[in-house]
Amino acid sequence: MALSLIGIPSRIAFFACGIFAIFLGNAYRMFRPFDPTLQGTWLLLSIALIAVGGFAAVLALLPTSWLTSLFKIESRSERFSSVPIKMLGVFAVFSYLWTAALYFAPHSWHPALPLVYSYCPACVLTMTVDPSLSSVLLLLAPLDAAVYGSLGAVSGCAFIAIRNHS
Repeated sequence: MALSLIGIPSRIAFFACGIFAIFLGNAYRMFRPFDPTLQGTWLLLSIALIAVGGFAAVLALLPTSWLTSLFKIESRSERFSSVPIKMLGVFAVFSYLWTAALYFAPHSWHPALPLVYSYCPACVLTMTVDPSLSSVLLLLAPLDAAVYGSLGAVSGCAFIAIRNHS
């Protein structure tokens, strides 16, 4: 994520994905009173979304010199790996396709709510309505792609940190 042609766009993608994850985490906190039987689940999902989103947003805002010391990169000529941005892209594309595929799931399929909301974090926004295909493709799937993209970015950064520390 050095300041290169790929550095600035990847920082913007990290930040945007992180902010969307934080916003959805706050939506989970708002919906806690509607289903008191799932209080712990709502809280856990909210904390997970806010933590992953916050970490991705902070990573996007850290100066390059801090990132080089964090990831143990010795020389300034050595480039940051593109693993985080690649993982962001892979996680985002998979999540988008998964959310779009969930629209076509049979109506007789009734999974537990925590399972649905862990697969599709943005589905909390359609708690009381049945979304149309266009709203799934234009609203829910991109939001899920952002959430899972931030998870991919954080996972990629953790992979680099673990690889360089060993």
